[in-house]
Amino acid sequence: MINLTIEEATFTVVDLETTGLNPKTSEIIEIAAIKVEGNVITEKFHTLVKPSIGFIPEHITKLTGITNPLVIDKPKIEQVFPHFLEFTKNSIIIAHNAKFDISFLNEASFQLTGKLIQNPVICTLVLANRLFPDLKSKSLTNLAYHFNIPYHRKHRALADAEVTYELFKKFVEYLQNYKVNKVIDLIRLSNGKDLKLPSKRRRYV
Repeated sequence: MINLTIEEATFTVVDLETTGLNPKTSEIIEIAAIKVEGNVITEKFHTLVKPSIGFIPEHITKLTGITNPLVIDKPKIEQVFPHFLEFTKNSIIIAHNAKFDISFLNEASFQLTGKLIQNPVICTLVLANRLFPDLKSKSLTNLAYHFNIPYHRKHRALADAEVTYELFKKFVEYLQNYKVNKVIDLIRLSNGKDLKLPSKRRRYV
């Protein structure tokens, strides 16, 4: 899978909303995933998730707009997660600040299956830091603004995943200037490894 070209590979762009920052004490309340095959979006997965603690903290509601009434009749993570695993099967996961999302997915996966997520992962936050170090902020909001990507529903999983995918396409376009078109090279960059790109980068327009 990782030796394929970007055009040949299947990607799943993932974003989560959660009740907090610690996967040991917080829970997933929204999952979105966008499947991309041959550079085309072929399917989307999206659901709110009812937390087992029974309520969403007020500051999370203010941030996301997700209220307790919105999730009261939604499935719990144990009902949702098998469908998510099937949706992401045999694909490379893309996420912005992937360390955060993967930590929650790994916690859910381990609790429900006894295993961790096996998918290769590409982090657009790390790619942004590697490719555009001069940008002061690499938040999804600021990167969307910098690259003129419409972003209308911040801190909602599906909208965030859609913006992450548009951002990923910008990065892929930029890297094509340097003949980088293999998934393994994107993963190496995302892992902080050097591809020995020219030190003087072409300015992105």
